[in-house]
Amino acid sequence: MKAALQKRQAMMVRPRVTIGESIAIGPGKIDLLRHVAESRSISAAARTMGLTYKRAWLLIDSLNRGFGKPVLEAAVGGKGGGGARLTPLGEALVARYGELEAKLNETSQAELDALRGLAD
Repeated sequence: MKAALQKRQAMMVRPRVTIGESIAIGPGKIDLLRHVAESRSISAAARTMGLTYKRAWLLIDSLNRGFGKPVLEAAVGGKGGGGARLTPLGEALVARYGELEAKLNETSQAELDALRGLAD
């Protein structure tokens, strides 16, 4: 029973959304933002995802440029250490994407089950 539940949970829709020509939002960027929110660190989030700091920053910067305002605020390191936190835009982006993802998975369950059946 546990294996069947894990298999069912392992299959899900993770959308990629484009808004105009300058904004692309997908699971990688959203997961990165979620990890930054959790760890309060771009470096720690990048390590968790197996990314270089530079790659993580480029992903975040692409969102900042696309939206024309920052999705996170970073504090420079020093004696007290640096850190990062999501801006209200970043928080809303993660929340809305999560809602979209949940709705897509809920409404596409029959199709997901059919696809899963092809792998059995």
